[in-house]
This record gives sequence, structure tokens and C-alpha cells, in this order.
Amino acid sequence: MVTIWGFNLSEMRVSAFKGKNMYDRRWYLRRERLIAYQLAMNICLAAECTATYSLSKYEAQQENIERYSNWQASVHNNDIIAAEVLTIVFCVFVATIFGADLFFLVLWPARKYPRWYHVIRNILAIGVTLGIFAAALMSTIVVASHASYITGVSSELARQYQDIYHRPPLNYKSWAVNIAYVVVLWIGWLFTIASTTFMFIASNHDQTYGPEPESEKQSVRRDDTGSA
Repeated sequence: MVTIWGFNLSEMRVSAFKGKNMYDRRWYLRRERLIAYQLAMNICLAAECTATYSLSKYEAQQENIERYSNWQASVHNNDIIAAEVLTIVFCVFVATIFGADLFFLVLWPARKYPRWYHVIRNILAIGVTLGIFAAALMSTIVVASHASYITGVSSELARQYQDIYHRPPLNYKSWAVNIAYVVVLWIGWLFTIASTTFMFIASNHDQTYGPEPESEKQSVRRDDTGSA
């Protein structure tokens, strides 16, 4: 039997990911945690993919305009790029933190973790939640009130370049893709809060009563009462 970092790999079963086994209600908050984790990860993934698409389009537009102008024009769009990079980074962190906990919860639900593990995991979850909030807030401000602009050439040439490379529009809120990723990101943040909340509650419960199924805990309590 191969054991890595205390995880017995022989206990890994594909059948553990079947709906009946994943959402077994014998485990404390198991169903709620897994649903919240999956919603947070999938919704943030959607925001990440949409932000990545927008990012690639603005970078391509910048390169095309500057090359077309013989590198005389400069396109200033660092604000939207920074907001989208922040979004992508923290959405990846959401998938990492909650995806790992989902994986461990499904395959090794009865494993006991040391206190330091619970503390670090909870701190990381809070950090990710705050990061998603920062990304959503920054993206909302940038998309709602900012726009990219062109310098280095006359206003006539700048308008000409805008007409040639009109997608995406320099005014960020004029493009539905930007609005979509911001809206989806806020929804993802809400489910990230829910995931973090369930993680904290379950962590406190497991440290106090253990991670075993509720039926086993009740039988242990009855045995203790009977023996007393």
C-alpha cells in the first residue's frame, strides 16, 4: 500500500465521486460543502474564462494599433488588464483551495487533520474570499467608469485607429463581455463566502467531535453512556 503524506492511496475509489456517495448525509455538512465548493469553483471559472477572453482581446487590440501606427501610437489599457489579471489569479486560487478540500473530503472523509492544517486552510479560504472581493470591486470600478485611450498620434489618427480596430471598444462598459465577467464574478464571490463559511463550521465540528460519520459518533456516545 502506497502512502503519501499520510494519505493511503489504496483507499482511492472512482465510485467515491458518484452522487450517492459524494452527498452522503451521514457526514456533517458534507452535502452542503460539496455543493457550495462546486458552485464557487464553476462560477469563478466562468468569470476567469470570460476575463481571460477580454484580456486577450485588449492585448491584441493594443498590439495591432501600435504596429499599424509604426509604433508611434500607444494604447493605455493597463487598468482593465490589471483588473482582469487579478480576477484570473484569485479565481485560480478558488479552484485550488476548495478543489483540494473537495478532493480530500470525497476520498478521505474520515481522515483527522492536525490543528495547524485547519488553521492554515481557514486562513487561505479567508484570503481567497477577500481576493475575489477585491477583484470584483476593482473590475466594477474600472469597467463602469474607465476607458482605454490612444496617445502619441493626432486625434484624427487616433479616431482612425479606433474605427479600424473597434472591437473591443475603448469604453469598457460598452462591451457586454466586460459586464458579463464582472456580474459572474460577484456571483462567484457570494458562493466563495458560502464555501468559506461551511469550511469554518465543519472545521470547528471536526476538531471538536471528529470527522467520523454522525451515526458512528452517536453509537460511541451511546456506548459511553451505557458503560457509565
